[in-house]
Amino acid sequence: MVWQKVRAGLLASVLAAAVSLTVRAEEGHTTAPPAAPAPAVAADCNTPCYRTVCVKEWVPETYQCTRTTCKTEQRVETYTAYRCEQVQEQCTCTVWKNVNEVQTVMKTVCECVPTVEERTVMKSHTVCKEVTTMNRKCVDKGHYECKEVCAGPSLCDRLGGHMHRHHGCGNECGGCETECAAPRMKTVKVWVPCPTWVETPCTKTVRTCEYRPETCRVTVNKMVSKQVPTQVTVCKKVAETKTSTVCVEKKVPYQATRTVCVKVPVTETVNATRMVCRTVQKQVPVETSCDTGCHRGFRHHAAGLFHRDHGCGCDSGCH
Repeated sequence: MVWQKVRAGLLASVLAAAVSLTVRAEEGHTTAPPAAPAPAVAADCNTPCYRTVCVKEWVPETYQCTRTTCKTEQRVETYTAYRCEQVQEQCTCTVWKNVNEVQTVMKTVCECVPTVEERTVMKSHTVCKEVTTMNRKCVDKGHYECKEVCAGPSLCDRLGGHMHRHHGCGNECGGCETECAAPRMKTVKVWVPCPTWVETPCTKTVRTCEYRPETCRVTVNKMVSKQVPTQVTVCKKVAETKTSTVCVEKKVPYQATRTVCVKVPVTETVNATRMVCRTVQKQVPVETSCDTGCHRGFRHHAAGLFHRDHGCGCDSGCH
C-alpha cells in the first residue's frame, strides 16, 4: 500500500512537469521541447503504458582552464662574503717609564737650642707667728632646789592594806581612812642643771709656710727651625717611543655561491569539472482507462490523476 502511494506521488510530479511544458508550448514559447505523444492505449487493463517526458538534470561537465601557481625552485647565486684574517702591521706607541733621580731639596728641621731666660717664681719661706684662739668649754652652773615628792605607801598599807580597807584601824576619829585617802609627801633637795659655754682666749706660736715672688735665671731648651739641604730620590716619568709589530684582525671580501629557494609563477592548463543543467527525456509509466471511448485529451487525463472523483465518467470499473 505504501509503495503504491509513493509511485502515485512520483507519477503525479512527472506528469505535472509535463503538463507545465505543454502549457508553455501552447502559449507561444518557441524554445520549449517538442510535445510528448499521447499515451498509448493498452490492449489490456493490466498492461502498463509509458510516456516520454522532458526532465531537467544537473550533469557533470569537464572543461579546460588556465591557472597561475607559485612554484619553488632552487637557484645558485653569487654573493660577497667576508672572512677574518690576521695581518701584521707596524705600530708606534709611547711608553712611560719610571726613572729614579737624586735631587737636592731644602728641608725644614727643628733643633733644640739651650737659652737662659729670667723668670719670676714663687718661693716658699717658713715663718713663726703668734696665733690667738678661743677655747670653748661647757660649765654646769646649776643649783639645788627643795621639792616635795611622794614618800611612798604608809606602814599600815605595807603590812595589812587589805585589813585597813575593810575593818579600819580602830581610831575613833577615823584617821586611818584619812591617811589612806591622801598620799604622804616629803621635801627633798634636787639639783637643777644649767649648762653654760665659757670661752677662754689662748695664745700660741705657729709655724706657717709663705710663698714670695722671686726673679731667677733658668736655662731652657728652645726649638729653633732652620733650612737644611737634603738629598732625596725622586721617581720621574720619562716618555719613550717604541715601534713594534702587532697582528691586526681584518675582514677580507671574497666571492662565494649559495643555493636559495625562489618562488616562480607558473601558468598551466588543467581539467576542471562543473555541473550543467540539461533537459533529458525519460520514459515514465502512465495509468490508462479501460474504456477507449474517452477522448478528452492528455491534459484532462493528467488532471484526473489529482482528482479521481471528477473523472470523465468513462471508467469501466477497472480503476
